[in-house]
Amino acid sequence: MFIGREKELEALEKRYRSDHFEFPVIYGRRRIGKTRLIQEFIREKKAIYFMATEQSEKEQLKSLTAAIREQYPDEQTKLIDRFSGFESLFSYMTQISKDRRIILAIDEYPYLAKAVPSISSLLQKFIDQEWSHTKLYLILCGSSMSFMERQVLQYKSPLYGRRTAQLKLHPLPWYESIRFFPEWQAEEKLLAYGICGGIPQYLSYFSLHKNLEEAVVEEFLSTDGHLQEEPENLMLQELREPAVYNSLLSAIANGASRLNDIAMAVGRDPGKITFYLNNLMDLELVEKIQPVESKGTRRSIYRIRDELYLFWYRFIPSCASLIAMGLGRAAWEKHVLPHLSEYFGHIFEEISMQYIQRLIMTGNMNELYTTYGHWWGTNPVRKREEEIDIVCANETDILCGECKWRSEPAGMDVLEILKERSLLISKGRKIHYALFSKSGFTESLQKEAESGNILLVDTEKLLAIQ
Repeated sequence: MFIGREKELEALEKRYRSDHFEFPVIYGRRRIGKTRLIQEFIREKKAIYFMATEQSEKEQLKSLTAAIREQYPDEQTKLIDRFSGFESLFSYMTQISKDRRIILAIDEYPYLAKAVPSISSLLQKFIDQEWSHTKLYLILCGSSMSFMERQVLQYKSPLYGRRTAQLKLHPLPWYESIRFFPEWQAEEKLLAYGICGGIPQYLSYFSLHKNLEEAVVEEFLSTDGHLQEEPENLMLQELREPAVYNSLLSAIANGASRLNDIAMAVGRDPGKITFYLNNLMDLELVEKIQPVESKGTRRSIYRIRDELYLFWYRFIPSCASLIAMGLGRAAWEKHVLPHLSEYFGHIFEEISMQYIQRLIMTGNMNELYTTYGHWWGTNPVRKREEEIDIVCANETDILCGECKWRSEPAGMDVLEILKERSLLISKGRKIHYALFSKSGFTESLQKEAESGNILLVDTEKLLAIQ
């Protein structure tokens, strides 16, 4: 089942129709769906697909040769078991793509570059001297974002300026992610997104189960679950000193958000953990945010950006003993389920923000906001800290939103508090209001919204968005 990625597919298809040399670069974190996107794109097309692995140059050459022979068994069958080198292989690609569209997709390119350090320079030579006059469609793909950005896309790379498209894959939005669960109940679909994020691989694992409880128990709370050790395994692959990173992620997942609070939780000096936090941000596992339209960084906070990591570090360590004893169901009932609504609160804010952005993208909201985020700061009148869940702003208008993931309907009190807080950041702009509620709204609030300028969104309306 292939879900989403319509824009990315269209970008690849557009260049495929160009009928001259093309060179798109695809990259993004592990499990994001890069390989699946390539496979969907090359389906029913003449393509050579090669996934590099951690092997020697000799073995890489042998594997790529085998991929070519598989697609062209009747052409130049005089090929020996492998080419004499990558230069002769690339020359062969020149010959077969002079007058017809041929796709050469090299997945996990960083592994190939590690085995053959000169490969990028060799590709540069062929692109400049030979392939630019052919119909070859070259795809380079990689999961090591730092490598792809620095060794393929940046100025100092031999391949700089040669790409004809650059696709960095991001997690799917929630309204595409929930399509993995057509038979699940509405609330469970949203919670599944709150646990897996928009990572297709994780969503696919969950989709194998009949409901949320079964998915969490089987995939997280069982020793043989696909996701039981997923974050730890990825940390071992990507980072040194995994114990330090585990401590940092655990601290943030359990409520520490400011630098000093995180440092205190892990028992380290604040100045010494910034390096590690920056590495986590490079991997897009953690993000550093500040109040919307804030000019300073004193109120900056850190939070886990990846929902699966947030869920794992929030719940799984405390369930380790029960999981080892095969008591995953008990772990769900006693340690996960009672805290799931609280856990989901901030994720519901992100879902609501995506809803607003989707309305704008589809032309169903008149205002075009240029700034999106959250706000927190001091109320000088009440002399206390205040928060606004959603803020969307431009020079003339500002939208302020409140999100309530709770069992009772949101009422007029919620709107009145939001109106008061909105005045703290309105700066004379026209204020619009948006209220999101899991359990709907009271009659009085619905009546008030009829006067306009107030958007009310319950779960049913949320899930109806296209």
